Amino acid sequence: LGGSPYGYSPFGQQQQQQQQQQHYYTYQPPASVARAASVLDPTALKMEARSEALLSYLFWFFSGLFIFLVERRNRFVRFHAAQSILWFGGLTLVFAVVRAIGLIPVLGSIILALPISCATGVILVVGGLSWLFLMVMAYRGSYLKLPVVGDYAERLATLFMKKPAQSLPPTA
Repeated sequence: LGGSPYGYSPFGQQQQQQQQQQHYYTYQPPASVARAASVLDPTALKMEARSEALLSYLFWFFSGLFIFLVERRNRFVRFHAAQSILWFGGLTLVFAVVRAIGLIPVLGSIILALPISCATGVILVVGGLSWLFLMVMAYRGSYLKLPVVGDYAERLATLFMKKPAQSLPPTA
């Protein structure tokens, strides 16, 4: 198993051939590295992209909507703004529906009073914890996608984005 002390062994030769074969493939960086480049891209508001992404979560979907409408250059910021709109807009909508059910005279105030108060508490806790978590992750430069909302936010982020100016090839 150990092979020859002079460097020859079938195992060593096989390993050397594998290393030579690896040089024929081009290196593909992981998707997270490719996405991280947009954190360094310029933004429309002339702010750091991480700070702008954090601001998109600051006032729930209101700030996300503002940043989404203003920011047309940085895909990282647009993704976080779109995710803020979808996640916190959805939470706000669910909260409003649950509270509206609570306003129904007999059904909401007597029969479903306990479930409605529990549901609003859960919505507020989930909203508050996710708000803090998403702000921290955006400021860290993480491209964190929420399970259902993240895919839609990714599609929204690419809509109406300014394409980077392509330079013309040099003429001779």
